[in-house]
Amino acid sequence: MTDVLDDNGLQVSTSEELLDQLVSDFQAIYGTDVNLDQSTPDGQLLNIFAQAGTDIRELLTQIYNSFDPDNCSGRILDARCAINNVFRKGATWTEVPIDITVDRTVTLQGLDDNFNDVNATAYTVQDNVGNEFLLISSQQLNTGTTRVLFRAKELGNVQTSINTITTPVTIVLGVVSVNNPVAPTNIGEDEESDYDLKIRRRRSVSIGSSGYLNGLLATVLQLEGVTDAALYENYTNTTDVNGTPPHCMWLVVEGGTASDIADAIYRKKSYGCDMRGDIEHEIITISNQQFIAKWDEPTVLPVYIKFTIQPTRSDAQFNISEIKDYILSKEAYKIGEGADSSTATILAQEAIDANGGNGFAINVLVSTDQSNWVEYIAPTVATKLSPADVDITVEGES
Repeated sequence: MTDVLDDNGLQVSTSEELLDQLVSDFQAIYGTDVNLDQSTPDGQLLNIFAQAGTDIRELLTQIYNSFDPDNCSGRILDARCAINNVFRKGATWTEVPIDITVDRTVTLQGLDDNFNDVNATAYTVQDNVGNEFLLISSQQLNTGTTRVLFRAKELGNVQTSINTITTPVTIVLGVVSVNNPVAPTNIGEDEESDYDLKIRRRRSVSIGSSGYLNGLLATVLQLEGVTDAALYENYTNTTDVNGTPPHCMWLVVEGGTASDIADAIYRKKSYGCDMRGDIEHEIITISNQQFIAKWDEPTVLPVYIKFTIQPTRSDAQFNISEIKDYILSKEAYKIGEGADSSTATILAQEAIDANGGNGFAINVLVSTDQSNWVEYIAPTVATKLSPADVDITVEGES
């Protein structure tokens, strides 16, 4: 048996170890010639005992791990993160504009004050795959077509294509037709995963550290107006490949005010660590000493995307302008992050699907000059790629 709780944590016996111990004890009682094959009643009984012991140990391991936020999961993780004042981000709703055509004055019941009630009822419509959408605000519609806003019945990432929400679920006299001729105004997000919550908790508690790389970066990232930041440190005695001098840190910040960034550096920088950067800001410390903080802003490099849409139907029509707008509104790169055709392909397909579908994104490439098209762009560590334009062609069109 190896069930131990010591300085190294909890170690429990495996199912194989438990079965071996049971077999050994059985043979000590009945002799080594006893038949304990799995096909025998005695062999099956020992396996049942071993499995029961394994189940109990798995439960004990889960209980033990639940005290560590990095090892627990589910609602127990929520409770552990709450100790650090960090709470799981909930799911959001998909919202879709829908045109309702009526042939007389009609009053439709909306969610109104019950918008966030998952069990609330309201005038309901449905798309071609069964997703239901509820009217957000009560409406009195006059003869003709009126565009009103609906939300998905289910929380999370509910997606729908243009011209697919055409079926009324709630039957109201006077409603002639319903349709969604435009893309959703907001795509819902699923509840924050355990993995993402754990990462956010670690970043949150690292803010309290002093003179620590993650602590400084976490502090800068939470400053008002800061949209992105990266921090590099050269611990060696020689200049590194990025040009950072020995024993020096290099902070690259997008956005924020100089005074806030300088104050964060002053409070979090390790003693004796030099700073690299063309931006300088002076601080007079409490002891009336001068401190000059140094950092850089990222170099912005435009990135272009091009791809071809391969239609899946001969009569397919594509709103190129809306597909472009979708991509440019979603695509964003972190400081030092590269651009690759795989990620761009996924985004391009999402844009096509959000604007009616009926096509696949193929031959996706990226470029920084619209002349040399490649599958991957590797910027320097202080460069931030910025989407500039999207070039889209449709297969078969000149």
